[in-house]
Amino acid sequence: MAKEQNRKEKSFSKGNASTRKGMALSDKKNMAGYFFTMPVIIGLIFIFLPALVQSLIYAFCDVKIDFGDIQTEWIGIQNFYDAFLSDSEFIVLFVNAIRGMFFDSAVIILFSFFMSNVLNQKFAGRGICRVIFFLPVVLSMGIVADMEDANTMFNAMSALDESASASAFDQLGMAAMFSISRMMEVMGLPMAMSNIIGTVLSNMYGILNASGVQILIFLSALQSISPSVFEAAKMEGATKWEEFWKITFPMLTPSLLVCVVYTVISTFTNPTYGVMDYVESQAFSSGKLGYASAVSWVYFVTVIVVLGIAAGIISKRVTYLD
Repeated sequence: MAKEQNRKEKSFSKGNASTRKGMALSDKKNMAGYFFTMPVIIGLIFIFLPALVQSLIYAFCDVKIDFGDIQTEWIGIQNFYDAFLSDSEFIVLFVNAIRGMFFDSAVIILFSFFMSNVLNQKFAGRGICRVIFFLPVVLSMGIVADMEDANTMFNAMSALDESASASAFDQLGMAAMFSISRMMEVMGLPMAMSNIIGTVLSNMYGILNASGVQILIFLSALQSISPSVFEAAKMEGATKWEEFWKITFPMLTPSLLVCVVYTVISTFTNPTYGVMDYVESQAFSSGKLGYASAVSWVYFVTVIVVLGIAAGIISKRVTYLD
């Protein structure tokens, strides 16, 4: 009996040792994750959050900067009152930015979803096409973006309608070759459809630049679907249309949620809306740091609300496979 008891105790201690070893391995993996995310965590705690809290305080104050000394005077919601009832320029920029955010996000998501399905098909040169669609994400940064701004030919084409030579091109019938709106007018399309198509086509380069990450997310989700699921659907007589709506789309809903959140956040700071430049000019050019903080908080909270509503609606229809 004593030998059997000792044997049980040894086996129990070995089990505890293996459990401790498993926990230790799990802890090591967790520590590795914390190590790689530590720069972001440090920046969030010591840089971003203090600046966020300080800007919220400034939003309720009249801030004056005098020779490096910042003086604040509490004025309550006066800055927010001025933003909505006195500053017509901000209202116009704000409404256009929210409208543009909805439109751009929808177009980017649809385009990314469509192109990911195309790039997931088997065809010659598929790898090169994938690189081409992700390449604008890399090229839209740094020196390439500066070269694009200095592109004389591109700027000349963009300003063709406003140039003195536009009438000459129009007489020759060549203006429609460079003006998308005139192309739609010549084709006889309805005005509403022409505006939508013209806006999308004129902003196609921006859509390509903003769609690379989303295409990559959708593409990885498509490749994670097991081929056996489609084989079973074919055995049951399902059509391609039924496979898409019953298998492909439900399995892509988690990635759709990620892409919507990423796209809304990405378009939030789009410089073409003019809100960020307006905040910067109010803070540094006009010296209204408190008012600029209030305006930025209005924009920030609005985007958070829009993001929460979109994520809440989509999350109810997300299908997770256990």
